[in-house]
Amino acid sequence: MPNSYFQFKQFRIEQGAAGMKVTTDGCLLGATVPCPTSGRVLDIGAGTGLLSLMLAQRCALPIDAIEINADAYGQAKENIANSPWADRIHLTHTSLQDYSSEHLYEQIICNPPFFAGHHKGKSANKNQALHSDTLPMKDLVEKAVELLSPKGQLWVMYPEAEMKEFTSLAIRYGLKAYLGLTITNTPKGKVFRKIQSFTPMRIPFGTYGEISIRDEFGEYSTGFTILLKDYYLNL
Repeated sequence: MPNSYFQFKQFRIEQGAAGMKVTTDGCLLGATVPCPTSGRVLDIGAGTGLLSLMLAQRCALPIDAIEINADAYGQAKENIANSPWADRIHLTHTSLQDYSSEHLYEQIICNPPFFAGHHKGKSANKNQALHSDTLPMKDLVEKAVELLSPKGQLWVMYPEAEMKEFTSLAIRYGLKAYLGLTITNTPKGKVFRKIQSFTPMRIPFGTYGEISIRDEFGEYSTGFTILLKDYYLNL
């Protein structure tokens, strides 16, 4: 059973009531997304507040976060209030479909649910966190196009097959695939997650990298350590 909390170097995530617990790939997404030089950040489906807090630790910008699930919203509210950056993160209990903003965003981040048509378990919170019923790809792309600034970036993470589907959809809506990162558990392992950014800007080509969580000796890889050393207690 996952712990009821996850302790980072500068903040703590209480997660006992949330459907989506802290995951290694989620932490990689939070550590990979670059800091915009100006503007605002939007965290879609904030969950426990993990991504907002990781970004707030290294980006001195205002962050808006939205969460549809009441229990996750409550945990995120607690985690943000207990962090050093409570004054810069504004959390709203709402769905993406109902969200409106007077701002355009330089960066939108989202670790979206991706199960579609799969059997659901007994936990309503976990089902909402993992299944795409409440956040279909089309809704995410349409809202991102509406809320991104002309030079803004949308950062998402999906399994490989779902990322291919999402990329095709994003391109149809006028976004371009920009920066990407493939994630494996070991250097020769199968890709199990892809992080990808999209932008409305005209760009000549995208840039892609890869990272393994563990090296050939079973230790955290150098790349993983570089990304997470400011967050994980034992790095």
